[in-house]
Amino acid sequence: MPASRRDPLAAGLRRRLAVLRGRDFRRVFLAQSVSVVGDGITPVALTFAVLGLTGSGTDLGTVLAAQSLPLAALALVGGVWADRLPRARLMVASDLVRAGVQSATAALLLTGSARIWQLALLAAAHGAAEAFFRPAAGAIMPQVVPAARLQEANALMGMSDNFGWMVGPALAGTLVATVGAGGAIAVDAATFLVSALFLSGVRAPAVAAEASRRFLAELRAGWHEVRSRTWLWVMLLRASLVLCIVIAPFQVIGPLGLREQGYGAAAWGWLQAVFSAGMIVGGTLAFRVRPRRPMVAVALTGSTAVAAPLALAVFGDPWTLGVVYAVRGVAVGLLVAVWNTTLQTQVAPESLGRVTAWDWMASLALWPAGLALAGPLAERFGVVTVAWGSGLLGLVAALWVLLVRDVWRLRPAPALAAAGPAPVAGGEPGGGQGARSAPWPPS
Repeated sequence: MPASRRDPLAAGLRRRLAVLRGRDFRRVFLAQSVSVVGDGITPVALTFAVLGLTGSGTDLGTVLAAQSLPLAALALVGGVWADRLPRARLMVASDLVRAGVQSATAALLLTGSARIWQLALLAAAHGAAEAFFRPAAGAIMPQVVPAARLQEANALMGMSDNFGWMVGPALAGTLVATVGAGGAIAVDAATFLVSALFLSGVRAPAVAAEASRRFLAELRAGWHEVRSRTWLWVMLLRASLVLCIVIAPFQVIGPLGLREQGYGAAAWGWLQAVFSAGMIVGGTLAFRVRPRRPMVAVALTGSTAVAAPLALAVFGDPWTLGVVYAVRGVAVGLLVAVWNTTLQTQVAPESLGRVTAWDWMASLALWPAGLALAGPLAERFGVVTVAWGSGLLGLVAALWVLLVRDVWRLRPAPALAAAGPAPVAGGEPGGGQGARSAPWPPS
């Protein structure tokens, strides 16, 4: 490539990576980059630990749902505390609790004494701790990144997350085959400790809020922030339906379908890795792509979720699913950055933790039901039948929001429309609070 073309590309890359010069954002970025590798290991390891114990899809759905129930139930509580306490401290505490939970899970599996009820109980404890981490993690971004650089920061966080989810599941297959599921989960426990170490140095104080308000009043205020934005509550309802009908069931019928074809943990882990590789590509696109109608973009990219169960029903092999996962990964990589940036520029900083919590609660409200029902339905009607039903119903659940006017009317915030090279937050308390923050995007 001619030097005249290389220089602008290099300059553009340096400009987009300049956000990492901010001390606090860099620490948050490094904490996620380490812990997400463990996050990618555990689902694969735990899935095949349960299948190895009983071989039951119902038991698998029960254990996976056990983690999601307290996460959904306590997300609102976590959101209130994320607006009351320094968010970095709350994230450190959650990391330390989850490190202990994963260590206990690993010990049970390594000693051969694990029972389904024990794994479900520990999964529930993990979900409860995560309920306090997620709202704080979503709300801390505007405290460590300036408004004009939020989409670049979200794209970097998305790429880091996706890289971990690419490496983690692939590593999980190898670890399960060599040191067992318990050894694999022990690695996850260690990553939480490293994450806590990085986050302990982040200086992000509590956001000034109305201290006189009581807990329930704060919850109601957070709900008012959601309800007052039609595009937001509509997209959260859509997310809840798609997660319940499509994505949650596939966490059960996906491994079951592959197992019926003679494939194991390595194939399931490989699919997660391919998906995350696609998300890295999508995150890279998010550096440049700024949709004029962000919620339309989220709806369309998120609708690719239905391709996985339909491909399982029609083909059933990991190679076709791999192609589907790669394409969906690109779509979701863009979705993540657009969704997070939209919330971060549309919701007031002092309400952000609670809105983030409502986001998590709404997104996960029906997730446990999708997990719990998928196993019995697959045992009763077969994996292929359930996959067809999931894909076709999911298509309706994913696209109905395009009939809502406010979904089309929402445009990017002025700070994003005018975004150009901007100074990077230096990590001081209060730096970069001109915008807002968010959690996991609707799928």
